[in-house]
Amino acid sequence: LKVDTRKALLQSARKAFAERGYAATSLEDLARTLGMTKAAVYHHFPSKRALLEALLEEGASEAEKALSSPGPLYDRLLAVGMAYRNQVEPLSAVITSQSGRRGSDQEAVRLAEAAMKQGLQKVGGLLEQVCPNHGQALAVVFASIVHGIYMIAGHLPGYPLEPLLQEGIGVFVRGLPKA
Repeated sequence: LKVDTRKALLQSARKAFAERGYAATSLEDLARTLGMTKAAVYHHFPSKRALLEALLEEGASEAEKALSSPGPLYDRLLAVGMAYRNQVEPLSAVITSQSGRRGSDQEAVRLAEAAMKQGLQKVGGLLEQVCPNHGQALAVVFASIVHGIYMIAGHLPGYPLEPLLQEGIGVFVRGLPKA
């Protein structure tokens, strides 16, 4: 039950951070949503920041697994792109923690920035093997494609996430088809 409660808290926090933003989400709200006491939340996570950190670590672990798996570059990068589906996107956490009505949490900003940099470095390391001296710049381009696709798929009806990721990452890896 302990693992299930922790997992439920992470899922609830992920959803709340995505819908309301990090700064506007409280542990009390999360507890109420799950029908538990605030003390029960504190049993698993000493703070909202600890919840954010756990979500960022979960996302990094999933992306690391995708990057280190065997297979073609396209498959590995698509798995990284898909890993964001159920994770807190670090850039969103930074933006919401800086602009929320409850004030700024500079430690949350630092955590999210560190997670973004770590993710870019890992993707850059893989891309460096394919295109020496360009890995980090290509990692930024890749992250921009993935982030843009998530923004469009999340806000515009008729733009499905997975096919857009497949197409966008395909163009990134193979280039535009010859016309």
